[in-house]
Amino acid sequence: MQRELLNNSPSQIKRKRRDRLAARIITLGGWTVLLTLAVLIWHLLYVTSPLLLSPSAEPVKSWPLASDEEVLLMEDLRAERAILSQRDCQLTFYQTKPQEDQLLAHRTLPQPCKISSRALHFQGGRYLFQLHPDGQLRVERLSRVADQVQRIPEQSLYLPILRHSLGEPAWRVAISDHWLGAAVQVRSAWHIYWASRQQPTRIQTQTLSGQGELVLLPAMQSAAHFQGKELTLIGQGRADRLSLESEITRVIPFAGDKAFLLGFSSGGVEKWSGYNQDGRFVYRPVYSLTEPLWLQDLQMAQGKDLGLLLGKEGKLLMFLATTGEVLGTTRLPASARSPYLAGNRLYFRTLEGIEQWQIDNISSIVSFASLWRPVLYDGYPQADYVWQSTAAEDNSQAKYSLVPLVIGSLKAALVALLVAIPLAVGAAIYTAYFVPQRIRNWLKPGIEMLEAIPSVVIGFIAAIWLIPIVEDYLLALILFLLLLPPCLVGLAFLHQPLSRALSIKWQSGWELILLIPLLLTLAWLSFVLGGEFQQWIWPNGWYEGQDNYSSKNALVVALALGIAIVPSIYSLAEDAIYEVPAHLQQASFALGATRGQTLRRVVLVAAYPGIFSSIMLGLSRAFGETMIVLMVTGNSPVPEWDLFAGMRTLTANIAIELPESEVGSIHYRILFFTALLLFVFTFLINTLAELVRGRLRKHYKSV
Repeated sequence: MQRELLNNSPSQIKRKRRDRLAARIITLGGWTVLLTLAVLIWHLLYVTSPLLLSPSAEPVKSWPLASDEEVLLMEDLRAERAILSQRDCQLTFYQTKPQEDQLLAHRTLPQPCKISSRALHFQGGRYLFQLHPDGQLRVERLSRVADQVQRIPEQSLYLPILRHSLGEPAWRVAISDHWLGAAVQVRSAWHIYWASRQQPTRIQTQTLSGQGELVLLPAMQSAAHFQGKELTLIGQGRADRLSLESEITRVIPFAGDKAFLLGFSSGGVEKWSGYNQDGRFVYRPVYSLTEPLWLQDLQMAQGKDLGLLLGKEGKLLMFLATTGEVLGTTRLPASARSPYLAGNRLYFRTLEGIEQWQIDNISSIVSFASLWRPVLYDGYPQADYVWQSTAAEDNSQAKYSLVPLVIGSLKAALVALLVAIPLAVGAAIYTAYFVPQRIRNWLKPGIEMLEAIPSVVIGFIAAIWLIPIVEDYLLALILFLLLLPPCLVGLAFLHQPLSRALSIKWQSGWELILLIPLLLTLAWLSFVLGGEFQQWIWPNGWYEGQDNYSSKNALVVALALGIAIVPSIYSLAEDAIYEVPAHLQQASFALGATRGQTLRRVVLVAAYPGIFSSIMLGLSRAFGETMIVLMVTGNSPVPEWDLFAGMRTLTANIAIELPESEVGSIHYRILFFTALLLFVFTFLINTLAELVRGRLRKHYKSV
């Protein structure tokens, strides 16, 4: 009765109420953490999941247009831009109005019927080419000001060979940043003219005998001629003739002219890519598409790897330009021709008019093979792992290989562990096993206080102070590391006789007083001797002749990042060693074991699960570090394990590029995919550490 009264007393009821409230708050906090983790995982998966989808196409809208009008130039009609057509010896600019399904003739330009016209897109501009009967080729840039389309004279080129032509000759024209190219077929020969855009009077000519078709590649100042199974590549004063297995029906260059597609009569499609070989730009086959397609036209998504190939009878094939991976096919109207891709909107000409189709998921197309395997990019001599998300030219290929970033993260983490493990575990053994409690009470918190230093401060100190030291005194650092072990071994041999000579009060802890001046003296000797030897051996610097050398290399990362993760490893390892039951040590001493034998055979064995877990958590901490590697590594995504080469880690890459990436773009989603990789790696490492710790604890439980 008295116990029930005590349990129901106001103080007990109040305490139980507080206990229940505390339990609910703690439970709420735990579930909040789990919910936050679930939301984080869901967001990462939500952003990266479109990378697994394939593109698809569906019709949206159409505009009627007379079937006898030749479309010279097409643009994004959703933005009320114009298309340029040619009919009855006149040029007509059409445009649309919002909420209207008809093309309106915006402006009509009469011209003599003997003038032949072409129009091209180039780097966001629109160019109109008009060839006059007297051989004068005029180039005009079409510019839109308000609602008016203006024709701005750009350049002219005289083609004297037209004076000897009979009838209307076949002619080709192309333009690049540096060259205006024109080719005319007269008397069974192609006559090629190149005019510099910076110096219009600087003109070069070439002549190629034979019929067949010719495609100009102005960016490389070259051309491709094909007839039957023969392919001739013309450039830099020479012509390379190649005989292929199938009859060539089409040659379509990619933007930048560093690569082109070959279409064959058998339906096959090959990509040829060029590279610099001993000062000459040569082309070689890269891959063949697995899907048969009688090639008609090509459209590339701006700034993306997705290409659209139009074949006979309206077959549309979607593929990745770098790897040749076919993503899917669809059927357009059989009369589809002259495609133009603007964003995710595909326009093309049919017998009835202009049609618009929508390409879904166009901003999330990537080949997972290109993320992990070497890829042969246009202009590269061989396949390589390259991360280059931005380029100086709009038509450059985006390169998203994750291998350099993963190698950089692993290299930084592993070399940091090489520095951190001896320091952290050695310090943990010393403070937990050897020193008296009074020294441990101030030494342990002092080491753990290093973790309170912001990583950006450590990175700043390493970038400003440590990098010049490593560059100037590398041999001194190596000499210090080589001399340190024998000095410590010698001190260990002197420890026992010196301890006997001291009083009991000073027998523990005196080695710390002796070790500090010894290390300072050793460091001074190493830097004095190492500097002299380095100046004698490498007068111009030890890095002379190393092509991949970077002052911000793995050695600096090893020192800076290694020091940063020492407190994390030390704290857990020290607690594991210190918590080894005293009766185990006393039993070992009772059997006649020395302190060293007890440490090696009993203490470390019992504490091994905790030490292993601390090392694994230190690896996870080093792999996920951002600011130190961001400030110290140089951030060069080089796929090499060379300790003297630069690197870029996954975390630094996210910090650098995510603020500048376009939301929803391929670049944006791949950055989130790397964040997902970081999360998975950290989760696996932590889980593995916990599982191994549990298994080892069960294994050594009987010790």
